[in-house]
Formats: sequence, structure tokens, C-alpha cells
Amino acid sequence: MCLNCGCMQAHNDMGKPGVNIVYEDLKKASDANGKTVEETLEMMNRTASLDRATHPAEYGLEREAAVR
Repeated sequence: MCLNCGCMQAHNDMGKPGVNIVYEDLKKASDANGKTVEETLEMMNRTASLDRATHPAEYGLEREAAVR
């Protein structure tokens, strides 16, 4: 896609299949869970927000809080 590297090409794995996340990966996961792509993206955002709050070190947030 690369939905994750910042290239803004959702269907291009940038030569790293299985590493970079492409639209087709997201669609496959959505279909497997009976959700739309939009619902899956929303759930990912909600889950990430919750996970950041409960595991801040995994996101580098404890380090930021210590600097402030």
C-alpha cells in the first residue's frame, strides 16, 4: 500500500509483500470479520486509542511525558 509507509499508494506493497500493509490486506481482514473497510478502519483507530492509553510505552508516550 502502503497504508503504513506514507507513500499514499494503497495498493503498492513497495516490494515488501507481507511487510507493508496494502488495501487488499485490509479488505481481506474486513471480509473475514463481516465488516466494511470503513468499519475496520474505525475499529483500528478506536483500538489503537485504547491501546495507547493502556500501553503508552509501546507508542513512546512515556518518554514524551517524562520530557514535559
